[in-house]
Amino acid sequence: MEKTGNILSFDAKNNILSYLKEGNISRYQLDSRDNISEIRTRAVYDLKDPELWTLSNFYQYLQAKQDSSSIQSLVIQFFIQDSTDKIKDAYPKQVKQLPSSFEYSVPLGFISKDTLFATYHYPVTLFLQAASWQITIIILIATILILCIINLYLSFRDEKRSRENQEQYIHHIVHDLKRPVENQIKANYLLRHLQGEAQAKIIEQRERESKEMLRSINRMLLQSTDAHGLRLNPKEFNLQEMLETLAQPDRWSMEEGKGFHIRSRFLVSDKMITGDPNFLHAVFQNLIDNSLKYSKEQTEIIITCSDSGDKHVRIEIKDNGLGISPEALKHIFERYHRGDHQENKKIKGHGQGLYYVRQIIKAHRGKINIESTLGEGTTIIITLPKTIKKKNH
Repeated sequence: MEKTGNILSFDAKNNILSYLKEGNISRYQLDSRDNISEIRTRAVYDLKDPELWTLSNFYQYLQAKQDSSSIQSLVIQFFIQDSTDKIKDAYPKQVKQLPSSFEYSVPLGFISKDTLFATYHYPVTLFLQAASWQITIIILIATILILCIINLYLSFRDEKRSRENQEQYIHHIVHDLKRPVENQIKANYLLRHLQGEAQAKIIEQRERESKEMLRSINRMLLQSTDAHGLRLNPKEFNLQEMLETLAQPDRWSMEEGKGFHIRSRFLVSDKMITGDPNFLHAVFQNLIDNSLKYSKEQTEIIITCSDSGDKHVRIEIKDNGLGISPEALKHIFERYHRGDHQENKKIKGHGQGLYYVRQIIKAHRGKINIESTLGEGTTIIITLPKTIKKKNH
């Protein structure tokens, strides 16, 4: 084997390695267990020029390499340990003992049996800088996961509340419909045997119960938007006729000691609009019912219908009832929200009416807005297109 400036020879019979260094011939007796194939690579270190091959030069060489630019940011320490486990050299700072752990080690000399060790400290700031994109992705995924869990929890809670309210609602509906039907059967039997004042009282009671049954049916229609989705069946109908029918006092019942008056005004150029009359009838009935439900001793309701441009109609339902506080007004269309009367058990309802009303108005591509002053009254403003196309929602 031959190296630049040095001559190496190997006597296989006597197992002797000879080499020329600085003009002097040196011989090294090899052990029979030595791996001769390693001489070619590791003997270079044994013949190194100490002025060129130093840890300082090696450190600077690594810093100069383009693929090791991060070396400058790392705190690296090199050690050379001899065959007796003593530290021969260290850089950049001198130490006398090898650290308990290190990241890299490699044997250097075949003859000298030296070993190179390297350890480094990786700053947290450098790690954050290098892994910033991955950390951002992880944070984003974790945030999405947390939001999904929160959304799942809220959906589960709302579904549970919805089931409870539906069960209660169905119970009330069954009760509301069953009782009038049973009373109708009894009344029909009694009417055959009664006359005069007694008969008139039974007829009046039947009318009142029939009105309540109709209101229950309309509430069922509103809630059907949840169970089966909202499917409109739009057709042309007379809006004035619908609202005037709802304004008739004989369609409504009030608590004893309370009175009400409903007035209607129509300022529209065309009384015919296109929409789903069944759903819109339920919407207007619910809004008038709310005005009567949250009323004073004498309630006045004014229904005004006017044009809003060429393609829309504006319906305004104004009352002088109890009104709504500004805080409750912010949540007025939220499901299960009953505003300022959340704890009032005397006022029937589940806080779902206005939620369904807005769903139906939006399905008609309309808008609904509520203005109210606590203690003075409430104004509901609905804007509907005069014509809509049939569309499933």
